[in-house]
Amino acid sequence: MSATVAIQPRSAGEARARVRALLGTPVVLAGLLACLTFCFCCLHFSDPDTWWHLKVGQEVWNTHTVPMADHWSFTVYGHPWLPHEWLSELFLYAIFHFFGYAGLQLWLCLAASAIVVLSYALCYRYCGDANVAALGGFLTFFFGSIGFSIRPQVVGYLFLVVELLLLQRAFSGKPRTLWCMPVLFAVWVNCHGSYPLGLGILVAAVGCWCWRYRCVGRHVRFLAAVVLVSAAALLCNPVGWRLLTYPFDALVHQQDGLNFSQEWLPTTIQDVRGFGLVLVVAAIGVAALAGRARASLFELLVFVPVTVLAIQHLRMLFVFGIVCAPLVSRIVADLRGPRAPSRDHLPTNAVLLGLIALLCFAMFPSAGRIEADVEARNPVKAVEFIRQARLAGPMMNDYKWGGYLVWALPEHRIFIDGRADVFDWAGVLRRYRQWVSLESDPARLLDDYRVGFCLLPANGAQAHVMQHLAGWRQAYSDSVAAVFVRAEAAGPLSAVAVR
Repeated sequence: MSATVAIQPRSAGEARARVRALLGTPVVLAGLLACLTFCFCCLHFSDPDTWWHLKVGQEVWNTHTVPMADHWSFTVYGHPWLPHEWLSELFLYAIFHFFGYAGLQLWLCLAASAIVVLSYALCYRYCGDANVAALGGFLTFFFGSIGFSIRPQVVGYLFLVVELLLLQRAFSGKPRTLWCMPVLFAVWVNCHGSYPLGLGILVAAVGCWCWRYRCVGRHVRFLAAVVLVSAAALLCNPVGWRLLTYPFDALVHQQDGLNFSQEWLPTTIQDVRGFGLVLVVAAIGVAALAGRARASLFELLVFVPVTVLAIQHLRMLFVFGIVCAPLVSRIVADLRGPRAPSRDHLPTNAVLLGLIALLCFAMFPSAGRIEADVEARNPVKAVEFIRQARLAGPMMNDYKWGGYLVWALPEHRIFIDGRADVFDWAGVLRRYRQWVSLESDPARLLDDYRVGFCLLPANGAQAHVMQHLAGWRQAYSDSVAAVFVRAEAAGPLSAVAVR
């Protein structure tokens, strides 16, 4: 009886400790960051590249093979092409297959929130101050907002945060955590092309660890084994070594694609996130010059190259946010100095967490709202018209709609889509860019490819040009898209009402 009585207070104390941990300030701050990210992503669904990623996933799902050549366009049909993100694309299609658009929207909200919350956890481990760590989590959200979309890159950057957490844990006295790295890279290489960045970070971390602690003997062998096994794990893919060369080929041999796609253009301060990058780098520089900032060799080896990449390419701001967050958090915590922990008011925290959950539920869009967003950004009605009118012949389409047409209009091969790589290799992207910018005769490209009809943004410059181009007439138009056909092939289409 006495033994039972002795155990009860201990069990009650453990229960109270768990409640305090679940309702403490760190959890509330994590909930606020997750809510911010969740609600932001609820407002974003239709990304131009989402559709062709879904199409690749559908191909893998139906054929149980990874396609190795293009068969969706007439301009590069049969050209070798490598879907290097096939596993993420298969996963995204599986979500759509079972749960539809709402499932994809929920996946985006949860995956993006996971990136921000895990980044917050990483910052907390770096600085030990939940309030300051929340600043780091917000930086990850702020810069990550450039790329929160239903695309494989979200998976890749989630793996990047996981890797940084594993490295921090390993450096904190749990070196065997590094054996998770080969598994991580075996999945990462099939999901997104950011894995070389992850491998570079691992090599830098191991090298700095050996240099700092003068590792010898079995420690060096252990670290070398982790790196070698992680590198070997990259070969766990259905393509082999060719998949490993793709990210480098994209940066070196796809200059037309890099210069044409907006996300690969240099960052400017006209974008608020570009201005934020300047502020963060300037603040770190001032703190360093004042002797109030400290950074390890490993942190510099990661931060400096990523900053350069973020300046060169707008989309790399996402990675910059992940990398700079823990460094900024520790600098701010050092400047702030030690603070006595504030006492948590658990009932208030519980109410806040409940309100956070209710807000996320209320903000999540209905199926109708998602479909309306898709219709507002894509030529949904124009696709219906093309089917009803039974338009024939090769189709010229706008670059950003190519992916949607691959997905929604598979019976018509496209001219171009967001897979800039294969169109760059074949020279099609260069000709299309000249056509869009009017650097060449608009009629020449249409004649060379024997284009039968064009599907273009209704308010775009090309639609205006087509209205005055000899031999072409407008067959359909709505607030989103316009369809133009060759006059000699229009026939009864000349009587079709413009909507």
